[in-house]
Amino acid sequence: MTTAHQDTAVDRRRKQVASTYRKQGYRVTVPTTPDMLPAFLRGCQPDLIAEKDGDLVVIEVKRANAVRHSNDLDELADRVAATPGWRLELVAMRSEDETTGMPAADWLDAMLSRRAHDDDMIQQCIYLGVVLEHLLQLVASREKLRAGDKTATRLAAELTYHGVIDQSLLERINGSFAWRNALVHGMTTPRPPVEQASEIESICRELLAQSMAEA
Repeated sequence: MTTAHQDTAVDRRRKQVASTYRKQGYRVTVPTTPDMLPAFLRGCQPDLIAEKDGDLVVIEVKRANAVRHSNDLDELADRVAATPGWRLELVAMRSEDETTGMPAADWLDAMLSRRAHDDDMIQQCIYLGVVLEHLLQLVASREKLRAGDKTATRLAAELTYHGVIDQSLLERINGSFAWRNALVHGMTTPRPPVEQASEIESICRELLAQSMAEA
């Protein structure tokens, strides 16, 4: 969502996402006024709206540290989940204070330690999902795989194809993102948030362990 403090990197990423959707044939709107929004989103300020052949997408681009305790994101997710035919896509970026040169193990420990201070288990799951996405990007980068605009599940599949992680872990990763999709769409999730948070943390640690063993 647009804020008074313009984050150039987020704005650049937002434009990249819009361009990617347009290349796929979507009509992309950058809603700057309320009349550019569907009625159910009035009062919200989503970053992008993408529409194509019945696939209706509300897109938010945020830094990882802005995902936690984000009331506007919670409200947006609730509205989208309550509206048939629409889905929410969250594009998360590294926090401004993250040290990209930090060893992956130290980075992961630092990211996972932040979840201990959040009592909202659903928010923990959303945050940990972002951590998993970034970890997949870090591992893919180390393996010289081009991340580009690839989804986290696509990166996980490529890492499996190249023998970096095993099929069992791939299935758990896919299950983790399926859980988040179910949550966003207001569907019944296969396990409660407290169990899902532990599962994502376990996946992250196993992903790191397998990628380091492969190296």
